[in-house]
Amino acid sequence: MPMIRIMLAAEPSMLREGMRAVLRAVDDFALAGETTGGPGAVAEAARLAPDVVVTDTFDTAAALRRAGEAARIVLLAGTVDEAPVDPAARGGVDGFVLTAEAGTSLIAAVRAVAQGHAWLSPPFARRLLDLYRAAPMAPRAAGGRRLSERERSVLRLVAHGRTNAEIAHELVLGESTIKTHVSRLLTKLELRDRVQLAVFAHHHGLT
Repeated sequence: MPMIRIMLAAEPSMLREGMRAVLRAVDDFALAGETTGGPGAVAEAARLAPDVVVTDTFDTAAALRRAGEAARIVLLAGTVDEAPVDPAARGGVDGFVLTAEAGTSLIAAVRAVAQGHAWLSPPFARRLLDLYRAAPMAPRAAGGRRLSERERSVLRLVAHGRTNAEIAHELVLGESTIKTHVSRLLTKLELRDRVQLAVFAHHHGLT
């Protein structure tokens, strides 16, 4: 099993010590380095090239994305109100975890985002649903083209966190066909990754 290289970007605290202990206890996780948030995190990410960055501040996540860092990002917050869920999701955060769940949920979140999936603790998923159900829109792709029924089906399952293999099994299609559909959805909707596909699906009431 390939190692997942992780960088912690948080102020020194008992929380950071706890995260370090949790991550080091997993056989296929490698703690590549630690840093505080902000500009220092951007420089350290560029040096270490981690697969996943775990941070406790949205500002750090935003700085990493502005700098073009390719690492997946997991954001921890004490409560849902501490994290700007909508702008964070749009800004490239891949996983949202409550600090109270920073044990098995943190491990699951790191694994999921490292594989290109999204991870949201239930309260964050609830917040996103509430935000997007408040303003439902007709699901159209860039240029005003409507999505096909097959594209809508694939998009819905992506939003539910299904892998390509799971989607292929559910829709009775080949996994390569699902990969093609996901790639076309990203192109058609002008989105960056599966997290943004999930946000789009919630926004348009496709879940």
